Amino acid sequence: MKTTKTLSIIVIVLSVQAVTYGQKYFGIPFLDKCKKSIKCELCSTKNPEVLLYLDSLDKVLNATFTGKDSDSFKASAQKKLIILNREIAMYRGSYAVYSEKLNSEKEILARLLLNKVKLLVEDVIDEKGIVYNLARSEYESYGSFQGVNEVNALIEEIITLNISEATNQYCRELRLEYMVESYAFDDINPEDESWFYDEKIKKKLKNFPEDKIVAAETFLKDAKSTSFVPFNSFSAIGVGVAGAYGRNWWIGYEISSDWVQYINPFRLSHPISGQSPWKLSLLSSSLLFNTNNPNQQDLTFGIVHFKNPLLNINLAQFGLHYGIASKGKWFYRPELGLSYGIFRASYSYNLTFDKTVRSQTEKHLFTVGVSYPLIRIGGYY
Repeated sequence: MKTTKTLSIIVIVLSVQAVTYGQKYFGIPFLDKCKKSIKCELCSTKNPEVLLYLDSLDKVLNATFTGKDSDSFKASAQKKLIILNREIAMYRGSYAVYSEKLNSEKEILARLLLNKVKLLVEDVIDEKGIVYNLARSEYESYGSFQGVNEVNALIEEIITLNISEATNQYCRELRLEYMVESYAFDDINPEDESWFYDEKIKKKLKNFPEDKIVAAETFLKDAKSTSFVPFNSFSAIGVGVAGAYGRNWWIGYEISSDWVQYINPFRLSHPISGQSPWKLSLLSSSLLFNTNNPNQQDLTFGIVHFKNPLLNINLAQFGLHYGIASKGKWFYRPELGLSYGIFRASYSYNLTFDKTVRSQTEKHLFTVGVSYPLIRIGGYY
């Protein structure tokens, strides 16, 4: 009875999460509409006056580089910040930016604000105790949310300029993504994230610092204004094809239960968090056929198969040889190699436990595979 009640609570919680974001329980990750972010129209302007200004600004900003060491990089970031603050102050003082009609001054100010956001989040990161991006910072927590709210306020200023509705939506999605990838979302209340599912947020975050409440309210406002889901982890059933070459060619298919970070497996790192996409196959299985003798088959079982943009590690892989004896023969086949996106290539050593048939089996194998977490199960988190 207790087990049934616990399962019911879990289902209800997951359902609330899915409804909150308009997520469906099942989906194909690269086709999920909730993960399709709006393109940055502001970043692809064709206004010649704006393009000329931005070209000149880039030259000035690039001139701040004096070396490749970390101190020079930080010094360059501070110089860039001074330049951007000066330019932003100048354009904020222009009457044209307050016009309802779109003009060059409004576009330039919006791009300056966007550049400052990127600079604070990706380069400055933290300054004098003010943390803009905890994911890249050496601090253990944000402490004050002054930096987070400053970034959010800059994005809000772009929205206020009302360049276009598409730009406004892009900014809301950017702010959601920033909050998640910079760990601001997690740091609002590390012990309990249920505030996100409660309309009475001030009651849920009672006695919390006002700056955290402001950040939480901003996140909720953006979440309600767009169908975009900023969370990037998900569980899925992975499918693919596998092959191996030793004394013979082997080819077959595989299936796995995956825990995945980021839909795009080819991106080396996220620009905000700096994290790489990875995939952890908690359970995996493949069936390989000997191309010279299809009656010979290898059925494998793997536990905790890890892949990231560089490494493919599958050390706990066992299996059964079929077609060489009246019944299957167990083997151990660890795999270590390289991985990129949906592709992998590795060296694998095959150890057949039964010595009487060991001479009939492979020993050294070059293995390849293509796999993708095709069927998402549950929402993004």
